Parts: sequence; C-alpha cells; structure tokens
Amino acid sequence: MKLLHTSDWHLGRITYNTSRAEDHTKVIGEILDLARQEKPDLVVHTGDLFESVRPAYEDMERATQALLALGEVAPVVVLCGNHDSPALFKVFGELLGPNSRVRFVDRARPPDQGGVVTFGSQKGETIRLAMLPFVHANRMVPAFEKPDTWMVQYADRIQVIEEALWEGLKESANFSTDVLLFAAHLHVSGATFSRSERSIHITDTYASRIEHVPKVSYAAFGHIHKPQALPQSEKGWYAGSPIPLDFGEMGEEKVTIMVEATPGRPPTIRPIPLSGGRPLKKIAGTLDDIRQMAPSVGNALCLVSVMTDTPVSNLSERVREILPAATLLNVEEVCSARKVSALKREDIQGVEPTFEELFRDYLAQTGTKGSSIDKVVSTFGALLSAVEHEEQLDLAEEHLADNLTGADVGVTPPALSSGKEGAA
Repeated sequence: MKLLHTSDWHLGRITYNTSRAEDHTKVIGEILDLARQEKPDLVVHTGDLFESVRPAYEDMERATQALLALGEVAPVVVLCGNHDSPALFKVFGELLGPNSRVRFVDRARPPDQGGVVTFGSQKGETIRLAMLPFVHANRMVPAFEKPDTWMVQYADRIQVIEEALWEGLKESANFSTDVLLFAAHLHVSGATFSRSERSIHITDTYASRIEHVPKVSYAAFGHIHKPQALPQSEKGWYAGSPIPLDFGEMGEEKVTIMVEATPGRPPTIRPIPLSGGRPLKKIAGTLDDIRQMAPSVGNALCLVSVMTDTPVSNLSERVREILPAATLLNVEEVCSARKVSALKREDIQGVEPTFEELFRDYLAQTGTKGSSIDKVVSTFGALLSAVEHEEQLDLAEEHLADNLTGADVGVTPPALSSGKEGAA
C-alpha cells in the first residue's frame, strides 16, 4: 500500500502581521500534484490543519477545497491538533457524513468506537489505521481514563491510550495481508523542535515515550514542525509543516512523506521536498551590503537590520527600493550614533514570545510556592486553552478534592468573542 503523510498546515498563519495565504496556496498545490502523480491508497493529515480554533471563513474554504480534492485521489483522514477545534472538526464530520472520503477525527476513541478504521488498497491489502488526536494534559479522556488514575504523568496516560489502540489494531488482524498504521498528534521525547511550536505543548509535561508507540509498519506523527524521523525509530516520521511558519524554521527543508508498506516487511519512506512557499530570511549589513545581497533575496519574507553611522531618513523606503520583490516584515536601524539600551526578545530570537513564554520568564524571576514552574505554566496554558476553546476546564487537583470532600468544583471559562491568535 502507499500512504501520503502531511501535517501542520496552520492555515490562517500570520507572520509579523503578514498573511501566509500565498505560501499555503502554492504548497497545497504541490501536495495535490504529488497526490495525483503518486496515487496513494490513503492520505493522512496528522493535525494542526488551522492556526486558530476559530479559523477565518477563507481558511476553512481553503482547507475543505484542498481536502476534498485530495479525497478525489484517495480516502483522507485528518486528526485534530492542539491548534484545532474538536467541536469544529465534529461539525465538519457531521456535515460531510459517514460516507465521505474525508474523515475528521475530533477526539481519541477506543478501537471499537472509531479509534481504529480500515481501508482497502490497490494491491488488495487491508489497511488498519489507529488514530490519536491531540490530548490535553488537563482534560481527562473518559473512554480510556478514570479520575482515580488521572494524577499520573502525561506520558503514562498516553501509554494507556496507545496500548489500547495497539490491542485494537492487532485484534482480528491478518499479519500476512494487513498493513498496520498509527497516526498521532504528539510530542515524543527526544524530537528536535523548530521553536515555532506552541511552547506549552512541547514541554516535558507533554512528552510521550517512543517505546510506547505501537509496533506498526509506519507511525505518522504531527505536532513538531521540523520534518524528521521519530527518535530511535526507522518506522515513523514527523511530516513537519509544509512552509516555514516563523524564523525558528528558517532554512529547514519542507517535505511531504510518501510511504510504501507491505505486510511483514520494513516500509520504504520517501521525504519529498516542497518549495515551502516564500523563504524566510534575516538580512543584516549596511545599505551597500544589502544591495550586494539583493540578487539572492528574491521574494523572501525578510527581517532587515541596517547598520548606519548616523540616522538615515526614509530607511524602509530605501531598503524597499533595493529589495523590490521581497516582503519586508521589519526594517530596523542599528545606528552607532544611538545607544541601544536593550533589544526586544523577538528581535533577538526572531520569534515572537507567547503568553506562556512571558509567564515562564516572570516565574523564573519571582519563583513559585509549592509547585514546579513547569506545573504552574502547564496550568496557565490549560486555562488559556480553555478560554480559547470556550470549554469547561477540569484539573486533576479538583478531581482529587472531589474524592476527598465530594465537592463539585469546576471552572467554566467565559465566552470570548475571539481567541488569542499568532501563538506558534
């Protein structure tokens, strides 16, 4: 059988106030062309279809048109990622109906309740796919967990789910004719980050273990933006994001993964390069230096630092004349005649800090009482996520209090007109 694995499109992404719609249109066209050329038996998108849980209408239209076009080639499975809305995925699934070639997976389910699905292949094999969308650390998965076991580490909770899905995959499987696959939106400990991922969801609090991944022919993973093989594994990959979403991904080669798998034999895994849309570039030097660099800049999205001896009027306009095809995200003058007291964090890193990162910096300076910084930041991130999703938040400590006192405690976040966007 042949599988096309893509992930982390983040439709609706804004980089330094610049829409990435142009880049998404180009790279999605490449993925569609590849699918039509390769004719896979199955397409798997491993999560973060959108940048925000409240995507704009044009982003939903772009997503559905692309997925339906892929569905004309092969069945498509789309997992819900940490940036996606489970409620929206559920609505999409209900609108498309059970016979659609595009399947949206909104939450983790037991094998006999939709957690394992089967497909046919052109060569007659049966494809058995187990699916694990993103699981929040502070939200119980009732189908797999109980309150009295919810205080264990996230990795142990994920292990319970992975083991149940693996048992469901193996049940009634014919290992001479069936190809077993696993798809997940997870952080596996040891993976290399791009620094553009949502920081709260790639801490140790959210790390799972490679040894618990089901022993399938291929494991398709999403969540980490840098394309890479799973740590210590030859049978799984992070497909990564198809475009560089922020400057933490600058210089990464973006890919789509093509997998050919035969029952009982190691898979053939081919990362196929994508253009990645417009490149991201940091440019620093005098105006003469930048003029010499101009031929290699092209249509890149640029952060420009101009070194000057004295202040230059209309600096942005002068840089724009030198780089007419580029998109100037920011032009900064570094003038030796002016004393620069401090640089903003995003100027140093090239990545705008998230609320969680700012809060972590604050805690690092002030300290915490009775809990680790990771735990406090994780709870803070869960609160932000609950407000963003307009969902009730359940905390493990509250369930422990329920067991001790019988009190019915819960936090229902207020409904907001719009969520925080732009967090990587």
